Amino acid sequence: MTVSRCRVLRFYDRQQSRLARLVIMGFVGVTLMCFMARLVPAQESNENKRELIRFDRIQLTDVYYSEGAHAGDLNGDGQADAVYGPYWFEGPAFQQRHELYPAKPQDVNGYADNFFSWVYDFNKDGRNDIFVVGFPGTPAYVYENPGAAGWDKPWPKHEVFDWVSNESPHFTNLVGDDTPELVCTRDGFFGYATVDPDAPLAAWKFHTISDRIAAERFGHGLGVGDVNGDGRLDVLMQSGWFEQPTDLNSPRWVLHPANFTARGGAEMYAYDVDGDGDQDVITSLAAHEFGLSWFEQVQDGDRIDFREHKIMGDRRSQNRYGVLFSELHSVNLQDIDGDGLKDIVTGKTYWSHHRQSPMWDAGPVVYWFRLVRTPNGVDWLPYEADSQAGIGRELSVLDVNNDGLLDMVVGGMRGAHVLIQKRAQVSPGDWDAAQPKPYNGPVDDERQDDQASGFGERVPGALEGEELKVARVSGGHTSNQIMASFNKGKWSNNAQLFWTGGKPGDELELVLPIKTSGRYQISAAMTKAVDYGIVTISVDGQSLGEARDLYNRPDVVSTGTVDLGQAELAVGDHKLVVKLQGANPAAVKAFMFGLDFVQLKQL
Repeated sequence: MTVSRCRVLRFYDRQQSRLARLVIMGFVGVTLMCFMARLVPAQESNENKRELIRFDRIQLTDVYYSEGAHAGDLNGDGQADAVYGPYWFEGPAFQQRHELYPAKPQDVNGYADNFFSWVYDFNKDGRNDIFVVGFPGTPAYVYENPGAAGWDKPWPKHEVFDWVSNESPHFTNLVGDDTPELVCTRDGFFGYATVDPDAPLAAWKFHTISDRIAAERFGHGLGVGDVNGDGRLDVLMQSGWFEQPTDLNSPRWVLHPANFTARGGAEMYAYDVDGDGDQDVITSLAAHEFGLSWFEQVQDGDRIDFREHKIMGDRRSQNRYGVLFSELHSVNLQDIDGDGLKDIVTGKTYWSHHRQSPMWDAGPVVYWFRLVRTPNGVDWLPYEADSQAGIGRELSVLDVNNDGLLDMVVGGMRGAHVLIQKRAQVSPGDWDAAQPKPYNGPVDDERQDDQASGFGERVPGALEGEELKVARVSGGHTSNQIMASFNKGKWSNNAQLFWTGGKPGDELELVLPIKTSGRYQISAAMTKAVDYGIVTISVDGQSLGEARDLYNRPDVVSTGTVDLGQAELAVGDHKLVVKLQGANPAAVKAFMFGLDFVQLKQL
């Protein structure tokens, strides 16, 4: 992701000048109450003033065209222009828009054909082009900037890559050459696509760095960063990181397993959070559910391991300041306040799984979490940047108006918005009133999803795995397993259906009883452990989503509720089939499988 860096002016006389420029520019937006503050150096009558940050919202459109938005200078005037789906909007006012291709509003009850965009001059003609990645599993295109004479008609379109998967791809300089690479997955492989500098608009070449362990089409959680500090960028994913080799001709990068997140979040980052000199990892925990954590790097000899520190969980008591929202499907890491430490920017990807996600109808917020290092450790102070814009699957942070302050460009189901950073000098009392306050509510308040809240409790309305009828098993055997001894996770009814002895290709067929005909959302909770396999799930021959990697190290844990897909089901018994596909390279090859429960929600 291409992001501008900024230098923040600290003295009050410069701050006054900057605010004056912002007022003169006349941005139209809704001023929202979001905010952090920082002490301004003492200067005569202003020695008691403190500085608040807020963001003013400019709506580009309220129509759903894309799952992400970006910005860059497209018309050569030195000002960043915003890009959202089929349109680009001239900065800094963002009122004049131009089509890249014929605009067609997208169905908010489905998903757009445009997910991500980046601004880059591919053919080195002095004009920035637009690189677009669409729905997972579809091609990527470069829209070639035709210059002013062609801005009001469709831009030339070039297919440069045939298949982009993972819902958090990165366009960044991974291998240290002159041109950025597209880091993504393709057909189940992690890897990166390179641009031929002599033919940048021709087909790009994909380099695999893994065995076939990624989700074939979708998949969550992906990042780029120098995890081990050797000066080479590595690739992060939900259950580990791939170490970049010294020889890029190596067919596979070494995978170092790490238990970051069972379900996969969004963009992942390697960053020295605690200032101890090594690289920690930042990630959301479930793109369509809850959770945000940083993972402290700890070393045991030559071995790198990670210790989780939760920033925000699935209840208010799991954030120091009581902040709670779901669907963190995009995360950015930038120094919002200019103090030299990078802050987390994220928000709610509103309607990301429609009515399937917990708290789906809560406010479409955008937040930034200010990193603070203290003698007692690390803190992340939460500030609401906006309460109406929400985010999509791409949240961009850059200085769009050349004032030295980082702004936000967001797009998704609620259209597209630019959030302009502004600052004001306020009294100590006003500054204190705007600061996050420690949470003092219940510490065991109810979870916000439908998972069991304690051992032995049944998830209401769920079909317990251990109670489903086994119609057929092609290899190995099944049994009911009590899960009380595994204290790192929670299982409905304190039990699971346990399948052992199977091999890749074997199938477990269960009877799924339906009492009322209709269309159903099918969800399940499964178990993850060091000796569990990779499985696919189908109902009556219809595939339900991508392959599920159930490897986890070192603990036995639950996946939590996983949305599998939708199916039309008539009254009667149906075939729910689990098929073993293999195992994570780091797993003990026992190919085990555990089913906690299945949930059916009639739509």
